[in-house]
Amino acid sequence: MNPLELCVLDLTQLLHHEHYDNRRVERLSDDLQKANMLRSPPIVAEWQGKYVILDGATRASALNKLNCPHVVVQIVKQDSQDTILSTWNHIVHTIDLGDLFGAIENIPSGNIKISPARSLEPNISSPETLFTIVDRDKQMYIVQGSEDYSLKHLYLSHAVNAYSRITNVVRTLDSDVQSIQNQVESFTALVKFPAFTMQAVLTSAIAHKLLPAGVTRFLITNRVIGINIPLNILFSNDSLSQKNKWLNQTIKTKYHQNKVRHYTEPVIIVED
Repeated sequence: MNPLELCVLDLTQLLHHEHYDNRRVERLSDDLQKANMLRSPPIVAEWQGKYVILDGATRASALNKLNCPHVVVQIVKQDSQDTILSTWNHIVHTIDLGDLFGAIENIPSGNIKISPARSLEPNISSPETLFTIVDRDKQMYIVQGSEDYSLKHLYLSHAVNAYSRITNVVRTLDSDVQSIQNQVESFTALVKFPAFTMQAVLTSAIAHKLLPAGVTRFLITNRVIGINIPLNILFSNDSLSQKNKWLNQTIKTKYHQNKVRHYTEPVIIVED
């Protein structure tokens, strides 16, 4: 393994931990074909002989759509302090609170109930709790599904998809409703998810129990960005061993050319 923990893997070894947007996959697959280049490798963690995608599900899916056999990934240790798991909050806006509740309670699978919290700090750790909703008046509601924990991923995905279909959802780390209202004039409510453990996310992925997109957030301290991998290398008939040899030599050359820089301070990236 090279110092950047990059390697070439068979795409069939990768597992998703969350659903992905097929429209984004379609757009990215077109862009990949035009550029003939993979930029910034997906991030994966090894678990039970498989590699779970922590970040980069759209990139991996776009390559799969193109029938690309291999992919370059960055492997991180799931128990490392450099890999931090948290959750996004969802800002729901431009719809009435009643429409939000109706979308969630009327999903085809049914059996989801929304009830007002009886205290300012309710216990949301029960297995059936999917998430909480805080409205403009700071009233909190608890959204619960089946008591069968094995179905929690299904209820969670159905519920998130239900409100995502009727309005654009904004991800945020902010949990201050008043602050959000000051920034989002059409604010309806804030959806807050219980914390996930890394082991729970990885184990669910192995069992093909996918979480909804846009809920988990992985902060990778030493994320590798900017490296460009020509698609003709990934599509070639060379073996995995040969492709990894090429990758390791490429990284070694980058080091010798002083083209690998490690930044410890936070940066802001503005995309086109």
